[in-house]
Amino acid sequence: MRFTVKLGGSILEDAATRAGVLGEIGDLVAAGHEVILVHGGGKTLTRRLGQLGLPSRFVDGLRVTDARTLEAAVMVLAGEVNKRLVLELERLGTRALGVCGADAASLRCVRLEGSPGEALGYVGRPVSVNRAFFELLLAERIVPVVASLGLGYDFELYNVNADSAASACAWGTDSQALVYLTDVGGVRGEDGSVLRRVGRREIERLRAAGVISGGMLPKTLACLEALDHRVPAACILPGAERGALGRFAAGNCDEGSVIHD
Repeated sequence: MRFTVKLGGSILEDAATRAGVLGEIGDLVAAGHEVILVHGGGKTLTRRLGQLGLPSRFVDGLRVTDARTLEAAVMVLAGEVNKRLVLELERLGTRALGVCGADAASLRCVRLEGSPGEALGYVGRPVSVNRAFFELLLAERIVPVVASLGLGYDFELYNVNADSAASACAWGTDSQALVYLTDVGGVRGEDGSVLRRVGRREIERLRAAGVISGGMLPKTLACLEALDHRVPAACILPGAERGALGRFAAGNCDEGSVIHD
């Protein structure tokens, strides 16, 4: 089975939790599954920007990315965060290769326009992946570790929302499942409880009511995009729950939220 797994938020920040998740990914590969790992790194990037004296500004949840911010994003996402994940997978005995959108044009994007009067700069929306490139890596039992940077058709790099990048990697490689490992339990309803199964209409209703907000907005939209592109399964799992990914792969997971049409 082929999985696209997105790792972000505090899961990336906490070494023990990260090690547990990477160990589970290694177990999946050892069991014969294929895994594409996509990551963000916004918290690390915000810290580095602060150290460089650069502000962090967001519009509609997207980081405004001017030329200097893009330089820092490449340094942090394709460098610091990406290579740390590759190193830790290798240390666990799982072969991995770190890439961003520029590598073999693995993730192509178009410039994303902001709201009227709000220029986002170098922010992209993923539109295609180089499936043949991923097939080569997966055939060799190598985990592609994908930083959320896309290659524009103008041959510029763009900062890409990691949730959208994961969705594109999932539908662009015909993954059987898209899994978001997060620092929350899943999609919550109006009473605060985690919804085990939630469909498009319910997501739209909860968004309109302001119940789904913040970081859960792009995740749920990216899940729906994956379903629109015929990815069979999309789910949001609590990454800190040890074994959640493995239980999902085995079909006996009772955590998180399964997104359906």
